[in-house]
Amino acid sequence: MLSKNIFNINKIIYLITIICILASLFTFFLEQETKAAYSSKFKNYPGYEPLLKELQAAHPNWEFEILETGLDWSATIIAESTGYHGKNVVPSSKGSAWKCSCGKTVDVNWKCASTAAVAYYMDPRNSLNEDYIFQFEELSYDDKQTVDGVKKILSDCNYMQGNITYYDTAGNKQTINKTYVDAIMEAGKKYNVSPYHLASRIRQEQGAGNAGTMISGTWTGESGAYKGYYNYFNIGAYGKTNTEIFKSGLSYAKTKGWNNPEKAIHGGADFIAREYIKYGQDTLYLEKFNVADKDGNYYSHQYMTNVSASKTEGETVREAYRDMGLLTSNSKMKFKIPVYKNMPEMRAAQPGTEQIVTQDVQVNENSVIVRNGKGTNYSAITTLNKGTKILRIELDNSKDANGRYWDKVVLSNGTKGYISREYLTQLSLQSNCNEKYIVSAYTNFRNGPGTKGSISTTIIKLLSPGQIITVVEKGKYENVDAEAWYRVKLSDGTYGYVGTGYIKPYDATVSDVDKVKVVCTDGLNIRKDPSSKATILKAVAEGTILTRTEKDVKSSDTQYTWDKVTTSSGIVGYVVREDPSTKKAWIQPLDDDNSNNNTDKKFEIKNSNLNCVPKVDIETIKKELKDATFKDNSQKVQTTGIVGTGWTITTGGKTYTIVVKGDTNGDGEVKATDYMRIKNLIMGTSTLTDAQKKAADVNNDGEVKATDYMKIKNFIMGTSNITI
Repeated sequence: MLSKNIFNINKIIYLITIICILASLFTFFLEQETKAAYSSKFKNYPGYEPLLKELQAAHPNWEFEILETGLDWSATIIAESTGYHGKNVVPSSKGSAWKCSCGKTVDVNWKCASTAAVAYYMDPRNSLNEDYIFQFEELSYDDKQTVDGVKKILSDCNYMQGNITYYDTAGNKQTINKTYVDAIMEAGKKYNVSPYHLASRIRQEQGAGNAGTMISGTWTGESGAYKGYYNYFNIGAYGKTNTEIFKSGLSYAKTKGWNNPEKAIHGGADFIAREYIKYGQDTLYLEKFNVADKDGNYYSHQYMTNVSASKTEGETVREAYRDMGLLTSNSKMKFKIPVYKNMPEMRAAQPGTEQIVTQDVQVNENSVIVRNGKGTNYSAITTLNKGTKILRIELDNSKDANGRYWDKVVLSNGTKGYISREYLTQLSLQSNCNEKYIVSAYTNFRNGPGTKGSISTTIIKLLSPGQIITVVEKGKYENVDAEAWYRVKLSDGTYGYVGTGYIKPYDATVSDVDKVKVVCTDGLNIRKDPSSKATILKAVAEGTILTRTEKDVKSSDTQYTWDKVTTSSGIVGYVVREDPSTKKAWIQPLDDDNSNNNTDKKFEIKNSNLNCVPKVDIETIKKELKDATFKDNSQKVQTTGIVGTGWTITTGGKTYTIVVKGDTNGDGEVKATDYMRIKNLIMGTSTLTDAQKKAADVNNDGEVKATDYMKIKNFIMGTSNITI
């Protein structure tokens, strides 16, 4: 009987063992299947899966979560790049391909980023690698993050070493018996924010080396008002000069009572948790590019303006992980990867370093060799003789060993190559037509025809459905990369090329698309969806011309009548047609031949002046006034460049004074210096010449008043237009 019981017990133990083994195997295979699914579930999004598979092979325990933004890729890039100029910036030292054609300067050494630059950094596929994946890591507090890790991130920041030492508001040196790293660890835990994120953000904002002005505690500002205040995260810091930036940032710190580093670090952590992570912006990428806001307020409320910030900050975190030995095959981390609708098959390319142009040139010698690279060591593509006209699309920015610049050109058959600049002479624009077209689908606007090849064209910006463009050349490039290409001119005067499959002729008399003018004195908001609660993509001022592509759009917000519109810069959205109470129109149709419409005109002669909008160049004026000669404010003859207020132009035997609307200092542009000159004139603390007063009168009512000052300020901010 005893032996039988023992047999039964052994049998039970055996069965339990088998079950455990099978359960373990099931769990193992389930885990492997789940892990494999982390990358394979991205298979419906072009280009994601191969990159994530490579990461998963090296790190089997990493998890990749899809973040469905629900946003159209092209519309998102346009909203981020031209919805508000200056939302994304690049260093002024970058080449022209990185900078927006608007030319806006933001903060001191930063320029508005080009569409191509924004697309490059926004495309998640460009960061799905070991170097940059950490901008997608979730930013909530993680107790696996250590003091040593924070120290690694801040190792080259002299101002974050040892115990907290600072100057109080009286200028006395004080010490807190706590290290900077301790303060970061405590703030991270208290506010549920990753300590590594806090450390890397401080490093990103304040840089390496010694303490800068924002955290020195010694910047006095006006009458010593800001001494003893600290802002480690540069919250609320903005302005066009260093002084403006310091003042705004430390003024914010003062209102928050951040009178020592510990308070400033805790206050910054609280701000990030409350203002960003709370709303779903819980990765570095989402803090930089707000495409997942829980309240739907997309494209705004973004922490950094530096377009590369999330990528470089993620790299800093990666370095800390690597130094601590955490990037092993056994590490466990979770990443949230954004995906968009209608993403292109190819990843967004990194902009080049050369100056992007679209220029007609002529060969000035015989037997000039076109090469497939910059230099005589590259093979010849063909030989051209004197008088041959070709297209130049790139200006070299550095000489080779022989002192030559090699410019990128396009031959008549669409082939691209390089020619030494000494053999090229620039011509005026070669045009064979002047026809209105409308963009029918999102498409790339390039500096030349074609998309393929090792030597290719560059994307200048994206065009949106509904944008009205002018075709100035057709029939020249009929089959380049299986597409016919037209040279077109945009409303801002920029020239480039578009494939004909994405545009169609525009005839105002038969098209259901029409132009409308904003007549609401307060301006209008263009919203992402036909709803008064939807994201505001752009605010446009009275007088702005829009292209209306759809009337009476269906909406649950039935209080208003909604129309779909496209701005001249490519923002597609919805506006309210009329005041729901009074039925007074907020937009009204505008005929193409309306004589009162000066919005699309760059210049006009009126009485003794030639009036023009900002940033009009001599070449543009000479297309109509071919006999014109120009003299600047020092009476020196000029043949190229932007004209300024106070210049003179002689044409048809008469001389006129040039008035550039909004330009009061004669540089042809409209900047902060101009509206300050107008403000001082209104206050009676300065004077302007007659021409400068006419330039200051941007609403053309014959007087210079506060309305002119505000209109110029709004123009600089990108929320208003200046017309003649």
